[in-house]
Amino acid sequence: MANDGGAEETSLYDAILDDIYEGRLAGGQRLKVSELAARFGISTSPVREVLRRMQGEGFVQIHPNRGATIRPTDAGFLQNVFEVLQMLEPYFVTWFADYASKEMVDELEAIQKQIHETPHGEQRAFRRLDFQFHEVFSRNHYNQTAAEMWHNLRTSLNVQAARLRISPTRYETIMQEHDELVAACRDHDSARAHSVICKHVGGSFVQMSQQIRALGLSQNTSF
Repeated sequence: MANDGGAEETSLYDAILDDIYEGRLAGGQRLKVSELAARFGISTSPVREVLRRMQGEGFVQIHPNRGATIRPTDAGFLQNVFEVLQMLEPYFVTWFADYASKEMVDELEAIQKQIHETPHGEQRAFRRLDFQFHEVFSRNHYNQTAAEMWHNLRTSLNVQAARLRISPTRYETIMQEHDELVAACRDHDSARAHSVICKHVGGSFVQMSQQIRALGLSQNTSF
């Protein structure tokens, strides 16, 4: 790997995410600093920095005297994330619909075009593009403190949801709602954009909570 500490940390961060998405790492599994350092041929310092970053983003837990573990899929945690996203997403989207330039909406539409070209079976690719689609709203907003919060929450959500599948029906609904968001933003119709994004985030929560119940992960949580 490169000698640049920042590049080392980015590569390690991406590699751990890949392992989670591909099922090589699961909730509750330990992340040993020495093993990760040896695997990637780096010192332990950047490994510790990456794990602290992941702890801050909510999908790694660091326990005194026990090291780091991947946070298990937790129904209560996911519910809390969605409650915050239900506030942040409309906040970004309505502003975007009012003030976005043509170039910003063009970028949104270009990502949506890639999503339409992604088959349902390629869910990891879909989640990456879906993240990019929603990130356009937050990245262009003036409140970058809120945008950073959104970024961390959505990253954590994607990691927690890595073992969950998006149904074909939900997949088609997401496509349709994304198209509606692009059209509303193109027309600078913030009221319509607000209505669609609220329905969109709410629908994602319903689908995910149903799957969590099916997997037996929500016995102690009321939705």
